[in-house]
Amino acid sequence: MSPICAVQRTRSLPLRSKQLGRAAFSRIQPLAYARRYNSTTAEPVKEPFSPLAKHLRDSIKIAGPLTMAHYMRQVLVNPLSGYYMKGDVFGSKGDFITSPEISQMFGELAGIWYLTEWYRLGQPSKTQLVECGPGRGTLMDDMLRALSKFPEMYKTIQGVHLVEASPGLRKMQRSLLIPGSTEEDVKHIEDERNVPYQNCKRADGININWYDGIEFLPNDAWSMIMAHEFFDALPIHTFEKAEDGWREMLVHMDDTNETEYNFRLVQSPGETTACKSLTEQDMFKDYKVGDRVEVSPDSWNVMRLMAEFLDRNGGVGLAIDYGQDYAQGHTLRAIRQHKIVHPMSDPGSADLSADVDFKALKTAAAPVSTISTYGPITQAHFLNSLGIQTRLKMLMQNATSSERANNMIKSYERLVDPRQMGETYKVLAFANDKKPSGQGAPVSFESKSS
Repeated sequence: MSPICAVQRTRSLPLRSKQLGRAAFSRIQPLAYARRYNSTTAEPVKEPFSPLAKHLRDSIKIAGPLTMAHYMRQVLVNPLSGYYMKGDVFGSKGDFITSPEISQMFGELAGIWYLTEWYRLGQPSKTQLVECGPGRGTLMDDMLRALSKFPEMYKTIQGVHLVEASPGLRKMQRSLLIPGSTEEDVKHIEDERNVPYQNCKRADGININWYDGIEFLPNDAWSMIMAHEFFDALPIHTFEKAEDGWREMLVHMDDTNETEYNFRLVQSPGETTACKSLTEQDMFKDYKVGDRVEVSPDSWNVMRLMAEFLDRNGGVGLAIDYGQDYAQGHTLRAIRQHKIVHPMSDPGSADLSADVDFKALKTAAAPVSTISTYGPITQAHFLNSLGIQTRLKMLMQNATSSERANNMIKSYERLVDPRQMGETYKVLAFANDKKPSGQGAPVSFESKSS
C-alpha cells in the first residue's frame, strides 16, 4: 500500500497472530476501542492535539467539516506529519505486516506471473516494471530476483519505476534494491517533459527511478504494473441514505465529553457536491434509509490512468488488495502497532485503509478499449495456481533448521489459508491484450475474464 494520493469489516474470526495484515482487522466486528478515562470523574480524557490534529482543527474552523477523503489525505500524506511521511511503518516492528514481508514466495511468484504474461503477449524486446506504493521495496526485490533467473526476459528490463511520495520510504527502497548505495548516488533529474524524478542504478545495470505519481511515468516500454495494498490507501467518500436522499458523512470537531477523540463523523445537513456527483448511478437506488456506502473517485482515476498507460505502452497489471467485487460501507479502519484503533484517534499516528471495490476498478478501466480485466480471484487461488506448494518444498529442502522450516510452513499457511489471508485478499489482473492474436487468458485467470 502506500502513498500517492492519500486511504474500511465483515464476519468475525479469531485472531491468529499479533502481527496481522490490515485485512485481518476487517473480520473483527463490532470494534472495541481502548478508552482513556479521568480517574476522578470517570469521563474520557481528550487526547492531546498533535501538530496535524491542530492543522485539521484549524481547517474545520475556517472552512467547516471535512470530507472523509480530505481527512484521509491529510492523515496519510500531509508533508509535515502524515502517517507515511514518518518512514518505516511495515513489519513486526511497525504497525502492520504485508504479504511480501511474510514470505519471499509471494514476490517470487508474482514475478513469475509477469514472466508468463511476457511470453503470452509476444516476448516484447523492451520492458519496464512499475510499482505503486512499494513499501520497503521487498516485493520488487523478490520479483527482480525471480525474474533474474530468466536472462532472456531479464535483459529486456529497461528500468524500474516506483511511485512513492514518502522521502523516508524512498531511502528504504533504495537501500534494499541497490545495496551499498548512498544518498550521494541518487541523481535528481528532469526529463524532456520537465517531470522531476530520482534515479539510482543497480549493479546489474537496471535503473531504479522514483516518481510522485503514475501520471508522470515515462512511456518507454511494455509495462508490468504492480499495485499491492495500494488502492486500499486511497481516499474514500462515505455516504449515508437519509429519508430525503443521500448525505455525506463529514469529519467535524468533537468538543463533547462523550469520547476522548477530538474528531467525530457527522451527517451533512444537505447534499454536498460529492453527494450530487457520486450517487447518481443506478447502483445507488436500491439502498434503504440508514445504509452507508463508500466510494473512491481517487481509485477510479488512478485505475483509469493505469489503463491509459498500458494502452500507450502495452503491458499488464495486478491489483492485489482486500475487498469485494462490489461497493461496501463501514469498512474504514485504523491500525497502530498491530492493533485496531479508532479512525479519529490521534490523526497521523495510525494507518488508515478501506476495502477495495474491484467492480469499480474494472468499470474505470472499461472505457479504454484495448484493456481486458480478469478477476478478482482469491490470493490463495492465485498463489496455488503459480505453484506455491512446489516452491515451498524447494525452500524447505535448503532450510538450515527445523525451526526455519516450520516458519516457512506457517508463512505459507498465512498466505493461502482461507481463515487468514487466502480469501480476504483478492487479485485483479488487467492487460492490453484485446488485439486479435488468440493468446488466451492470463495464468490463474483462465475462467475469470470480464
